[in-house]
Amino acid sequence: MPGFKAGGPIRSVANIVNAFKDEFDIYILTSAYDLGETEPYQDVELNLWHEQEGVFIKYLEKHLMSNSAMADNIKEVEPDVLYLNSLFSRVFTLIPLAVARKRKIKTILAPRGMMGKGALGVKYRKKKSFIKLAKFLGWYKQVIWHASTESEKNEIKLNFGKKANVVIAQNIPLSQTLELDDILNRKKTGKVKFVYISRIAKVKNLHLAIEAIRKIKSNVVVEFDIYGNIEDKEYYKTFDKEIKKYKSVAIQYKGVLNPNTIANVYADADFMILPTVHENYGHAIVEAWSNGCPVIISKNTPWKNLRIQDLGWDVNIDEGLEGLTKAIQEGVDLDFTSYIQMVRSSYNYFTNKICDDHVIEANRKLFKDAL
Repeated sequence: MPGFKAGGPIRSVANIVNAFKDEFDIYILTSAYDLGETEPYQDVELNLWHEQEGVFIKYLEKHLMSNSAMADNIKEVEPDVLYLNSLFSRVFTLIPLAVARKRKIKTILAPRGMMGKGALGVKYRKKKSFIKLAKFLGWYKQVIWHASTESEKNEIKLNFGKKANVVIAQNIPLSQTLELDDILNRKKTGKVKFVYISRIAKVKNLHLAIEAIRKIKSNVVVEFDIYGNIEDKEYYKTFDKEIKKYKSVAIQYKGVLNPNTIANVYADADFMILPTVHENYGHAIVEAWSNGCPVIISKNTPWKNLRIQDLGWDVNIDEGLEGLTKAIQEGVDLDFTSYIQMVRSSYNYFTNKICDDHVIEANRKLFKDAL
């Protein structure tokens, strides 16, 4: 924080920090730039350790992201445990790993879904060659892998071997800020609103959502609001002009959403759409439920059998648009009583199943066992 354009991985770390900053001394070494930006954050101290809301943070400008500077920062803090939030980053993973091996610092590494089939499919040969080299040289041999789910644990072991030390600790979600009654009072609008809140990149399959929503038939107004950082500009250009031509559905790109407004955007929407290639967790999915918004997602996430739980739909996108289109059409056609039951189920599922003391305890144990 205050970065937000990279999406879920930032929220994952922020939620860990907020949960444990009163128990552990936490030092955050990070970039001074949000994803894709060339200018550093405004109104933050740069290149100096400073205390901020109970943790120590240093925001680095680019000229201080050298091998030696990164090593010096780690040596200065002398951490008991080093937590890394990426698999492939030279500056924020490979250099710190080298320092940790030399100084025998216990290291936890969260790959954040980077070993999922869909994620590895982007620049596949380059990534697989890197993993093969890393295994041969033993770069990750001593790390404790932080997996968010059982499926991510299996992905890690598939790529780094059965002996990889993997600990499952589900991501800590944000707290709910809106009351259910407030959300329910927003729902009778006379129209159906879909929302997409995620990075705009090929792996998220936004184009499939646009194509599917074009095919629906409805006697009421249907809107589709798109929020997210345009990470892949060439990909965005493939449908930017086309969405303005659609007559049956009002599709709008509304820019990057500030995290402070996410709760209200979800609460004002009827359904969230995310036909993603892969998610190891999916903060956007969980945040939708926390604000009473049912979801229409692909089967490529940990969240399964949603329809029978009144949480939305998980569809097989490998078989084309049919399943996604059918789910969207069912959402549009849903009677109000059945829809309100979905809203209640989504909100309560987050409260009772996701926002759970066991999740906090599993993450606490991850760090304590590393000491």
